[in-house]
Amino acid sequence: MSLYRVIFLGLTVAGPEEEVRLIKGLQMKFNLSPEKAESLLQRVPIVVKKSVSKEEMERYVKAFEEIRGRVRIEEESVTEALEISQRPVPGPEPKKEPYSGTRITCSQCGFEQPETDKCIKCGIIISKYFQYQGMARSYEGKVREISSEEETPFESGRGFIGAFLKTTQEALFSPSRFFKKAATGEEYWAPLIYGIICNFIGSGVNILWAWYFWYTISLYLPQSIPLILRSITFPNLAFKMISLPFIATFLIFFYSGLVHLCLMIVGGNKSGFRASFRAVSYAFSGDLFRIIPLIGFIIGWIYCLVLAIIGSREGHGISTGKAVFAVFLPFVVGIGLAILAAILIPLLFGMMGFSRGVRV
Repeated sequence: MSLYRVIFLGLTVAGPEEEVRLIKGLQMKFNLSPEKAESLLQRVPIVVKKSVSKEEMERYVKAFEEIRGRVRIEEESVTEALEISQRPVPGPEPKKEPYSGTRITCSQCGFEQPETDKCIKCGIIISKYFQYQGMARSYEGKVREISSEEETPFESGRGFIGAFLKTTQEALFSPSRFFKKAATGEEYWAPLIYGIICNFIGSGVNILWAWYFWYTISLYLPQSIPLILRSITFPNLAFKMISLPFIATFLIFFYSGLVHLCLMIVGGNKSGFRASFRAVSYAFSGDLFRIIPLIGFIIGWIYCLVLAIIGSREGHGISTGKAVFAVFLPFVVGIGLAILAAILIPLLFGMMGFSRGVRV
């Protein structure tokens, strides 16, 4: 049968708050006074229990783990335990002369000890600790700035209208900072809803402007001409407004796929499809410029492209050139195919008519 020795090693994680928590835990678990608990922590490593059974040893380990204390278990044989129990009780220890050399205080746990580079209580390397503290101070301001606004407002859950307006303000007027922050998000649903809302507002108002423009013109035209305006009657207008969310959903998914494919071609796919989808979805905030009469459509379209470039660049951490190529490549290919079709289709029809001959 084996017996065990429980050795208390101190804190699991070094720090002032952890030390206070551990001292309180020692008081509660082992019914110690504050002075004895603190003295026990100052004397680590220290054997707290000798020659105990496996069950009792496990109870001690569990008790120390609950208060985040660190222990080591050493196995004792029965012979060793018997020898320990038969040892005479030692007399009073001879008086020790106080240490007269240089002493230092650990900057992390506050333990006073002879001058050395390693703390005998918490185990840190003191020189490295100072080095890491200096690095932490140099990044302190930056970390605080990022942690204060670490998510996009529309995904924070703090008020729908306020979050929408705040997201729109950041996306339109601080796009680099906004898309860098949006790149860390994980959601698909919230960016999609945001893009649909922006497209619905911009396209809806643009359709209303067109309907009002043509309706006003039709009042001053002869009765026979307004027949060509039947495509913008009220039922047709209502159908267009209802279909806008479905069209926006299709456009977001379709264009996200095209941009992501182009990013793969240029080697800019570093963060996966999620980053491309989020960039395109939030880039639809540019559609809000379409509420401007006449020129709003062109402004909104250009701004959407600009935001998609910035979003792809920040989302995947690539150069602006690669982002521009990925965003514009689908349009270049589309225009090229349209020009090719405009050339080949008349030639095809001409060849078909030539092959049949000319009737007299």
